[in-house]
Amino acid sequence: MHALLRSALARVLAVVGPVLLLLVCALARGDAASGTYTGTLSLRGNYWFEKSTRVIAPSVAASLATPSGVRVEGSYLLDAITSASQATGVQDDVSFTEKRNEVQAGIGYELDLGGAQLDLSARGRYSKEPDYLSRGLGFGGALSLDQRNTVLHLNGYFIEDDVFRKERFGDPTRSAQSRAVKVDDLRAISLGVAWDQVLSRTTTFTLGYDLALLNGYQANPYRTAKFADGGGAPERHPDARARHAGYVWLAHYLLESRTALRAGYRLYYDSWEVLAHAPEVRIHQELGQYFELRLRYRYYTQGGSYFFRQGGNLRRDRYVTDDPKMSKFHDQTMGMKLRVSLDFLAFTVLDPLRTAVLDWSVEYVFNTNRYGDGVVAQGGLGWAF
Repeated sequence: MHALLRSALARVLAVVGPVLLLLVCALARGDAASGTYTGTLSLRGNYWFEKSTRVIAPSVAASLATPSGVRVEGSYLLDAITSASQATGVQDDVSFTEKRNEVQAGIGYELDLGGAQLDLSARGRYSKEPDYLSRGLGFGGALSLDQRNTVLHLNGYFIEDDVFRKERFGDPTRSAQSRAVKVDDLRAISLGVAWDQVLSRTTTFTLGYDLALLNGYQANPYRTAKFADGGGAPERHPDARARHAGYVWLAHYLLESRTALRAGYRLYYDSWEVLAHAPEVRIHQELGQYFELRLRYRYYTQGGSYFFRQGGNLRRDRYVTDDPKMSKFHDQTMGMKLRVSLDFLAFTVLDPLRTAVLDWSVEYVFNTNRYGDGVVAQGGLGWAF
């Protein structure tokens, strides 16, 4: 695990160096011209663990706003995923690690319409792993009204994926050879609308809806769907899937105790007849001048898809699956996050870091499907300049 972590950090640092150099150069030109360049730099580490999978995902992100109002941003993420071997096509009882590299970039600009503001943005994404290639393009728009007390959002995304199956041969306990064989394609279009409303100086409200239309290969090329009478066959899922999600959030700030309360609910339904409910509560508590504690609880419950059979698939079934996410289950997520502002470094030798923020979080997921319980941990540094 230490070797894996060192490898992941080395990859991120290889990206952080050039990003920092570009930001410093841009900032120097901005200071010489007008001194109005601003930006952010974020370094994060993410960790996920459950009984069959471990994910280590360091990332770096940067953004820069120019004097003309143009915003540019970019990010890099490395997923180092260690899974049970049979999930990745190896039949021997060993674990296997694969890495996913993801790069994102975006640009945005806000137009002043007099009594309103229109923010437009575009972004792109490229993700590659040994058996999966994904490309995506998206847009975003936000119309601010009534002195920004009302904000209407519209966003969309198009994704095109190539799905491969990595076939390995040789001794799996050593450096086994492998080849990636193309399985199929997957295309997806998503659209989202949302309404943010300031109800009072301490209360805000959000209402939104997301639609995603998927067409193509949506099964797992490594997974075998078991039959009730013994044996099995490669997993087969429908090619088309329409996914609908509506959500609402209500947030309120208590001035006396410096406490923020946030409650939300998400309703999901798709054409595979998966119906899910997800209420969530968050409590943010300021602890003095520099610290903030967040407590979070989320309950998720869903019904199974129309082609999932609890006792095993039948040979006459058109679609067969062994995906736990297609079954009826529920989970509970609870955890905490600590945020530390570094304002106290002002007027010290570390004064440039006075605008930075550190945060750590850990959450435990109680899951009733075959994946079992899991742990999610995150930590990061955000620096505004």
